[in-house]
Amino acid sequence: MSQNADQNRFLGTLLGMAIGDALGMPVTGWPAERIRERIGSVDDYHRRVFDDGAEIKAGEFTDESEIALCIVEAVTANGGVLDPDLIGPRMLYLARGESKRWMHADTLTALAIAEDSLDFTVPLNEDGPSTGDVALRGVPVGLLHSVGTVSEKRLMQDAEIATRLTHGSPRAIASVAAVAHGIVLAARDAADGTELAAQTARFLGGGSIADALEASGTPSLESAVDVLGNGNDAAAVIGTGFAAAIEARSFEEAVFRAVNAGGAADSRGAIAGALAGARFGASGIPQELIDHLEGRIYISLAAPWFYKTAMRRAGLLIDLRPS
Repeated sequence: MSQNADQNRFLGTLLGMAIGDALGMPVTGWPAERIRERIGSVDDYHRRVFDDGAEIKAGEFTDESEIALCIVEAVTANGGVLDPDLIGPRMLYLARGESKRWMHADTLTALAIAEDSLDFTVPLNEDGPSTGDVALRGVPVGLLHSVGTVSEKRLMQDAEIATRLTHGSPRAIASVAAVAHGIVLAARDAADGTELAAQTARFLGGGSIADALEASGTPSLESAVDVLGNGNDAAAVIGTGFAAAIEARSFEEAVFRAVNAGGAADSRGAIAGALAGARFGASGIPQELIDHLEGRIYISLAAPWFYKTAMRRAGLLIDLRPS
């Protein structure tokens, strides 16, 4: 993995994550059949109206991308180091606002406990939950390791820190590590196609997440959905998210196919979008998908600073300004 990711791929990864999330937002939880009946095919942003009358604008992304961006912001401010005490309060702020609508109950419960204890590292718990929404924390972790010498041990340590902000199960940690490792491979151009999933499965060394990645190497996304389902279980989301990215010949093909598979459309779309964005870079994302994405300006400003932070952390950029 001698090739370093460039700024174009950093921006592409973060934009891709948010775009896939925002495309899936209005149809999250819908079966694929309902999507076809109501919309036909998701190939643009749509609004979502809830039963209580609340409306989410077209192009908005969910808490999953927002939490990943919390990590980006905190790590940038902390010189490339993941510190739960810096990331956790940012997540608490999200949980007090509109993002609470999207947050999984397990995440909200963990944050409520942390607010009282001020401890943002949950204990390890073999039987703890593992849902696909947590896996998106692997996106910023993977980008941090997309430049410089790759240490699989350090990548796994960072993945565990990002996971244990709210989740302590080894399976949840493996899901974050899987996304992080996939981002490293895609952003560095170190693997493509089915090899992207196969190398990530070998990195994990076994378990249900590795098994799902092996299943994602089946001939098509439809085959992966048949094997894994399209629900919010971490293995299903990661396996089908990788499958959508692996078989795509363009960024838009990856996110559109991921979202239209139904079920956990936002999580799967975000994973597929991040992997495709890492592979094709920001220059490979259709301009109209960027132009109509809410939050695009923040991401466009955050990505270059995060890239410089990763480069400094890797010892590839020296800042001569006085501290």
